[in-house]
Amino acid sequence: MMRRSFCAAFIFAATQIAGIAHADNYSPPGELEPNSGSGYRSSVIFRPAMRFPIDDGKAFANSQVYRAGGMYGSGGGQCDAKNYAYPWRDNFCEKRSRATLMCPSGQGHQGQDIRPGTCKASLYWAVAAENGIVTNIGSYSVTIQGSSGAIFRYLHLDMRNLRVKALDKVSRGEKIGQVSNFFNGTPTTIHLHFEIKQAVVVNGTRIITFVPPYTSLVAAHKALLAGTP
Repeated sequence: MMRRSFCAAFIFAATQIAGIAHADNYSPPGELEPNSGSGYRSSVIFRPAMRFPIDDGKAFANSQVYRAGGMYGSGGGQCDAKNYAYPWRDNFCEKRSRATLMCPSGQGHQGQDIRPGTCKASLYWAVAAENGIVTNIGSYSVTIQGSSGAIFRYLHLDMRNLRVKALDKVSRGEKIGQVSNFFNGTPTTIHLHFEIKQAVVVNGTRIITFVPPYTSLVAAHKALLAGTP
């Protein structure tokens, strides 16, 4: 009886884990929060071999501005349970004044915001998406040039406790720093703003620009949860 109960519990737990990566947990690319902008609706995965940038995979990709606790969000604070639940939401083209060529309006957010597993700063580790080199440490950012040529930028880490410095070589999956809310004194939520910049061909011309990270993040997250990061 004990063995049967254990097996049943194991099967239930395995089913729950498998369910984490269910397709319904990820809204389609380009589907933004209501009234937050017009998204880039494409299933192209720009970095198919990328490592998910939060170490343990416990993460929720969604808006910081148009969710609870945000400037244009519903009532409540950033720690509202709705912010830490599926489905994920793309916000690469969320309304901003920054030039973002791949967005329908030509402007947008330039990256994807990702909340860590819980509403706690300086607990969850951000990791290198590819082998590469740290090319810049800003006041609230870390930039890595990947071996593929792609540029990855990590914003709002705990800048007091970084594990890397400029010109360090990093390996895919290596810990960089902890997800926090550093923003030069400007209030922001606890999250990782993650960007990818790479070469693409637009109207026959090769340019280097910000590309939508959402589909790459979904693919990397599914791989990590499946045990093949």
